[in-house]
Amino acid sequence: MALLKRLNAALRSHCSLNRNREFSLLLRCAGEGPRGALLDIGSGDGFWTDRFAQHFEASFGLEPDPRALRLARKLHGARVRYIHGFAENLCFENQTFDCVVSVSCFEHFRNARSAFEESFRVLKPGGRIAVSVDSLLPENSTERFRKWHRRQYVVNEYFSERRLTELLSGAGFVVDPRHTRHLITSPLSARIRELYLRNTRPLLPLFPLLYPLVLLADRFSRQRPGQILVMSARKPGPAEKDLEPEFQQALDAAFSPA
Repeated sequence: MALLKRLNAALRSHCSLNRNREFSLLLRCAGEGPRGALLDIGSGDGFWTDRFAQHFEASFGLEPDPRALRLARKLHGARVRYIHGFAENLCFENQTFDCVVSVSCFEHFRNARSAFEESFRVLKPGGRIAVSVDSLLPENSTERFRKWHRRQYVVNEYFSERRLTELLSGAGFVVDPRHTRHLITSPLSARIRELYLRNTRPLLPLFPLLYPLVLLADRFSRQRPGQILVMSARKPGPAEKDLEPEFQQALDAAFSPA
């Protein structure tokens, strides 16, 4: 039974049109800082947390759903400590972690601002946060799909690049624009993803065909803001505090209308 649960969890995680790319990008962002202690916010069944843990000395997964927490502990408890809790009120001491990651979870929180502020609090100076979020916007998805997706996955807010940047910088982080990436950026890949999410079971046998098609469409088709957004930022050290006003001015200039 445990083997079947492990296989089912791995199948659901792997057969996604965006999760593998999200993980690779987040790990690349996280890898630029110290690889000591890691916190994965919204660890779910633990599949991705366990993969992150392979690259860190100590790893913790935070999950509010007791059922997902039990499954994570059963399937992936060997090198990760899973904690029941909420991102808006983290049960950790100040400056505990070298890195905070999250795979498409902040859009579900009731108060994303508090979650980012708490992430800042538990990070050591110089530590990094790397997150992916759903970014379903009028520019990249239909209103009908957004309404369905919001109900299906209990989404409280879809983040634009500007909105996510403002939340991170407002919490005190210095955003690293080198690692900002948009996924599902073409009309074709967006349409495929919408169909796949609505009809995952019948379309699952076509995944080996659909996934390369999405990659090709994102690479060669007309680009636009993606349905998935990946960003990273750094908690500045004490000597960098004086740079924050200049950064905020640069941020305002970057997003101001021409």
